[in-house]
Amino acid sequence: MTDTIHFNECPLCGSLETTLFAVATDHLVSGRRFVIDQCKDCGFLYTQDAPIAASIGQYYESENYQPHNRRSGLMPLVYQFVRSLMFRWKLLLIKRYHSQIGTILDVGAGNGHFLAYMRRKGWETVGCEQSSFARESAAKRYHLMLDGEVMKCEYPPKYFDVITAWHAIEHIHDLHNLWKCFGQWIKSDGLLVIAVPNCESLDAKYYGGSWAAWDVPRHLWHFNVNTITRLGQLHGFSLINIHSLPLDACYISILSDNNHGKGIANGMRFTLLETILRQQSSSQVFLFKKAN
Repeated sequence: MTDTIHFNECPLCGSLETTLFAVATDHLVSGRRFVIDQCKDCGFLYTQDAPIAASIGQYYESENYQPHNRRSGLMPLVYQFVRSLMFRWKLLLIKRYHSQIGTILDVGAGNGHFLAYMRRKGWETVGCEQSSFARESAAKRYHLMLDGEVMKCEYPPKYFDVITAWHAIEHIHDLHNLWKCFGQWIKSDGLLVIAVPNCESLDAKYYGGSWAAWDVPRHLWHFNVNTITRLGQLHGFSLINIHSLPLDACYISILSDNNHGKGIANGMRFTLLETILRQQSSSQVFLFKKAN
């Protein structure tokens, strides 16, 4: 029995016509190189021969993994500063498309920072997070009792007004069943908010295989506008709008630069360019509604 997943067909559309797109290195944990393949028909990018769900946990075992670490230094401080700015931005974005306070599910809730913020704003909050360390942190710091792996969660049908997944779905192996769950859990007029890195961004093209947001093998799937729109349509969702995720270009450029001293300058340049070329922003937020 193999502990890796090899795709002989496109995981999105099922096409047998695939080709090598890039080779990226896991700089965070293993130093291993992973192949990223592309479907010739629909353009979907995916990490080939990634570890199965039962064995991928070792690739998250690093004090440098930003979402859950407690280290001091420049990058954790940058991450925390950006995160604090983003909470209000995320709330305003959600209110723009769903004006009423209600129930929210955050998939990949991490340490619970975002849900704690939303709870203070009056929302009924539910979250799931695979990392036991992060769940313990959320319970200790915010008294948030997060559920575990999303695919093992059993939420009531049509319960949530809003479901969010901020840089989460690219980590989840069972992609199609995840979206089926979204369709079951969300209300008929609910809002689905998905944020993912943009594999056609200006910084992705600039850094190539060194782009930090490939983040192999933790990122199993790599999206652009066309492929995530198609994924949503397959599961009964219509894309209603796209927004750039502010400040991600700067953060990702710093990581991609590998301490050569140009990351901040490149990140500022990409951030400015992306205010005009929004389809090429470093990370994008996709807003979906259930299709009629």
